[in-house]
Amino acid sequence: MDFPERFDRRKHILSKVKKPCRYIGGEWGIDLSVDWEDPKKVKLCLAFPDTYEVGMSYLGFQILFDQARRIPHVSVDRCYCPWLDMEQELRRANLPLTGINSEKPLCEFDVVGFTLQYELTYTNILTMLELGGIPLKSCDRSNSDPLVIAGGPGALCPEPLGDFFDVFCLGDGEILLPELLDVVKETKNDRLAAMEELRKRQGFYVPLLEEAPFEEGITYKRRVVPNLDEAFTPTSMLVPLSGIVHDRAAVEVFRGCTRGCRFCQAGMIYRPLRERSPKNVVEIAKKILKATGWEELGLVSLASCDYSGLNEVIDAISPFLEEENVTLSLPSLRMDAFSIELAQNLKAVSRSGLTFAPEAGTQRLRDVINKGVTEEDIKKTFEEVARRGWEGVKLYFMMGLPTEKEEDLEGIIEVAKEAMNRGKGFKKRLKVNVSVAGFVPKPHTPFQWEPQASMEYLNQAGRWLKGQAKKGGFKLSYHDPEQTFLEGVVARGDRSVGAAIEEAWKMGARFDGWSECFDLGTWMKAFEAVGVDPYQYANRARDMEEVLPWDHIDVGISKDFLRRERAKALAGKLTVDCRGGKCNVCGWETRGCPVVERVSDRS
Repeated sequence: MDFPERFDRRKHILSKVKKPCRYIGGEWGIDLSVDWEDPKKVKLCLAFPDTYEVGMSYLGFQILFDQARRIPHVSVDRCYCPWLDMEQELRRANLPLTGINSEKPLCEFDVVGFTLQYELTYTNILTMLELGGIPLKSCDRSNSDPLVIAGGPGALCPEPLGDFFDVFCLGDGEILLPELLDVVKETKNDRLAAMEELRKRQGFYVPLLEEAPFEEGITYKRRVVPNLDEAFTPTSMLVPLSGIVHDRAAVEVFRGCTRGCRFCQAGMIYRPLRERSPKNVVEIAKKILKATGWEELGLVSLASCDYSGLNEVIDAISPFLEEENVTLSLPSLRMDAFSIELAQNLKAVSRSGLTFAPEAGTQRLRDVINKGVTEEDIKKTFEEVARRGWEGVKLYFMMGLPTEKEEDLEGIIEVAKEAMNRGKGFKKRLKVNVSVAGFVPKPHTPFQWEPQASMEYLNQAGRWLKGQAKKGGFKLSYHDPEQTFLEGVVARGDRSVGAAIEEAWKMGARFDGWSECFDLGTWMKAFEAVGVDPYQYANRARDMEEVLPWDHIDVGISKDFLRRERAKALAGKLTVDCRGGKCNVCGWETRGCPVVERVSDRS
């Protein structure tokens, strides 16, 4: 392939930056023969606002790329946010940010689609737009500019980014992206016409064309894939040129979750639960492994050990994996003997330790958040870990949870000590690593009305926990409370917070999710400059009848359900997983919930 002149200039830049593999493309599985000058094709660039190694690890990005490139009237490329050194070199050489394989500047695509996975990547979006030659705000773009769209969980709380995106895709990308691309094909070179058409369709929110959705009572409904076996599924994946965060083949075994953890946004916004059939999982896994040559397979979901077909899949695929010398891994383990037995049989799990998430240190607080883990579960799990010869455990907790008391923090230390002590009966001492994150009350959850704990509290709690861990002989780390604070502001923000995002970006904010780049001082100056009080977004309790900045987005969960769950949380009452046979009336019972249908069949 003959690369254009601008790539020759870019090669000189690549010698000046760290990890040049982030920017050269050409991975295994890429078709380099795509005709990027075909005027009949819709040119799409999928953009991930973080580094290459993070974006390449996101399964949703891989699914949408494979789906788009199989649509005859679409040419698709990818772009990741350049690291600070690459941004500097691009600006110095006056070169645009381009698609990683086409070398086409972002402004020359018909559609640029961003994945909104994490709030602290939002300033990176502005970096990519500006470097790509695209006006930052939707209102400043013309028909010669691309349609700038966004999907992912962040699109369900869109207002902080409402000025920057033309269209938010609400729900599962496998059904929304092809429909959007069809609309763009029919309205080629007329960006406004595409936006007008999309606003008529369920699953698309066009903020520029909606002046006051709250006052008008307009709601925008999320769309879901009803059956994973009938949805588009990739039969291959792009294999990276360098190490990435999750370097493996992956198959999604189910989407959604019914456990009902009250702190978990993903568990709410990805409902209803839809399982892929074991036969389909095995077939997909074999095709991807044969096409890519990966030596590890991950069965992924929000809680893979809850997959009802897990044993059937493992039994069916194990001979193939053994023959191909491929290891199998599960990203998430429950605190029970079943999970540990599974881990025992999965060669991809390091013998050095297992990872669990008790989330809270006392039974009282675990009941508040509806974690569904008992003291007995914890003790038996640690005993089983030691009995089976594992060397240690990593434990995830949160601090700053609603109703948290001093004894709940003490409970984190006690749980860690319990893990260490359980090993003594087997003449060994388990190595224990504890990670503690500050809790962010996310939209569309029962805790969306709660105030976030202050930075002062989280700093004090984190330092105390770390001191107690040192005395106890185990390692403990905690997430930066300043980053937690900013995450809470942006996650619960409105258009005013969007102005602060732009101002912080102008002041130099980049890669705010990376500790080596984050500077709260920059953000506080930005908030002051635009007249925004960030504490009103993060640390203020919301009235139960208050109109929230995300109320116009209907994710499928009813507000009545969230209110009931909040009341039960404050009363310390549990809500049983609806897969046990009783519908919890979350809002999906009237929208074709597969779990409700299975319960009805059993009765």
